[in-house]
Amino acid sequence: MPLANTAEDKVRRLQVKLYQAAKQSPARRFHALYDKVYRDDVLHRAWERVRRNRGAAGVDGVTIAQVEAAGVDQFLSVLAKEIKAERYYPLPSRRVWIPKPQGDQRPLGMPALRDRIVETAAKIVLEPIFEADFMDCSYGYWPKRSAHQALDRLRDEVRRGRRWVVDTDIKSFFDVLDDQRLMECLRERLNDRRILRLLHGWLKAGVLDGQTLLHPEVGTPQGAIISPLLANVYLTRLDRAWEREHRSQGVLLRFADDLVILCWTRTEAEAALQTLRQVLATLGLEVAEAKTRIVQLKPENPGIDFLGFHHRIVRSFRHPK
Repeated sequence: MPLANTAEDKVRRLQVKLYQAAKQSPARRFHALYDKVYRDDVLHRAWERVRRNRGAAGVDGVTIAQVEAAGVDQFLSVLAKEIKAERYYPLPSRRVWIPKPQGDQRPLGMPALRDRIVETAAKIVLEPIFEADFMDCSYGYWPKRSAHQALDRLRDEVRRGRRWVVDTDIKSFFDVLDDQRLMECLRERLNDRRILRLLHGWLKAGVLDGQTLLHPEVGTPQGAIISPLLANVYLTRLDRAWEREHRSQGVLLRFADDLVILCWTRTEAEAALQTLRQVLATLGLEVAEAKTRIVQLKPENPGIDFLGFHHRIVRSFRHPK
């Protein structure tokens, strides 16, 4: 049965076409993508996603309700013209502080509504290309992948006997991600000067913290819609190195910057942790040593926390018949 000719179906066909092209040609660099970002169907699809997610206003104060009252089509038409004429420039994100369970706070950037729409449109176009390079060890912020799948894989590997676990995450990942290295990663698949400039513009847009405009030299803004995609593009180099060169040392499971490595023995786990440190160093990253430990999962030992759940081995008791 042929697909209907709705805007959503047109966008889906575009994504399938881009994914198939990237999958069939692993070395291909795409050069004609910018014009797809301001396509009417792509921008409307991006608007629907942003509208569903709601979210507060950015530094310009424009809200979803205001756009709906003034006219969505007109708003998106003006935005499309700005992008097409290369007159679109992102605004700084508005910094808000989110309480953490430990009692401190973490900064979160709130992009302006217009920037959230354009970032979503770019994500719609770019994600299928990079998804084709996806490695099996990565479970976070990719289509058809979820935390529950990562947890299922963890349980399966533990049942097979891999009960020595390297439990860690990447230290301040979003704050220290190197812009130049990231752009190199993006250029592996992108040869479109305008799309690369668009992505670089979001990295350099800055953050407004109260009355102070900050322009960090490194890092990607947490809270930006494009950030999870950029993080996965960057960390695909870790995934690729592990799957191709170090898989014999243990099974890596990664959800964004949170990861575990499951090993047969303590010796393997110690070697895997050392290898992880070395691979991360090539990316300008390091493990969060204070959160890093090697744990043997067995009934008398504490377990590990991964993706919001506590995992441990417990004894099973059967009642006599």
